[in-house]
Amino acid sequence: MNMHNCTVARSVDLSVRETSDNYRAELFRMGLYRVVVCRHGLQWVLQKQRFKISVLGAAWRNLGYCTTKTALIRLQQAHNAPLHPCMDALPARFACEVRQ
Repeated sequence: MNMHNCTVARSVDLSVRETSDNYRAELFRMGLYRVVVCRHGLQWVLQKQRFKISVLGAAWRNLGYCTTKTALIRLQQAHNAPLHPCMDALPARFACEVRQ
């Protein structure tokens, strides 16, 4: 996926936990919201940051899982999440990566 100028600041030690603040498959953030790829690589996940921040960073709560960009936009609108400019770079449907 070509995200053009849409980049996400990443820490050196990336996590495999979807709800971690430094989750390795984060695509982009929009304030208290972010979009990540689920840990199995099957779909996008819209998450909202929890208010409690620990020494490990913020924790994130899953709001919904989507396999189409239309559904992801609808989910963002339902939660009043701002739309990130990088949404345009997402394909119409999530393309699953088969891992061997």
